[in-house]
Amino acid sequence: MVERFRFLATAFVSAALVFVSCNKDPGPQVGAPAPDFTLPDLEGKARSLAELRGRVVVLNFWATWCPPCIEEMPSLQRLEKALADRGIAVVAVSVDERFSDVSAFVRKFDLTFTVLHDEGKKVSRKYQTFMYPETFILDREGRLKSKVVGPRDWAAPTVIRDMVELLKDASALPATSGES
Repeated sequence: MVERFRFLATAFVSAALVFVSCNKDPGPQVGAPAPDFTLPDLEGKARSLAELRGRVVVLNFWATWCPPCIEEMPSLQRLEKALADRGIAVVAVSVDERFSDVSAFVRKFDLTFTVLHDEGKKVSRKYQTFMYPETFILDREGRLKSKVVGPRDWAAPTVIRDMVELLKDASALPATSGES
């Protein structure tokens, strides 16, 4: 059984690497502007990434069926609650097929940060995400500072410290532009 699991895991990783290496668009690169997009929020209002310019954005791609995504959602909520008034905006982009699954999940976990729905995974493909969760950290000017693949405790003291430093480094723009 273990050998079969190892074989399947190796095959999956190999297939993912082939897919990524064959793709001509490498996705967002550190230091470059993050691609803009517009997606509906839970009320159906169109929201763009550009409207958050001036804030440090934690852009998380996730799904309700993804155990590591579920694991990290409460810490994303704590991160935004701790730093929203200083200029952090958490934006969770769901790749779920059914919008109703996303709404129910948000209610269940009492999430108050911005949640968008990427029907058809168009934005997810633009960002070259395929292993959820994947999180992009954008500075106040909309440039990609880093990418995290897999879950993280976003409320851990070291993460909060790093976010506060990023907020300080990006003090050229006001923290009040855009919404969270």
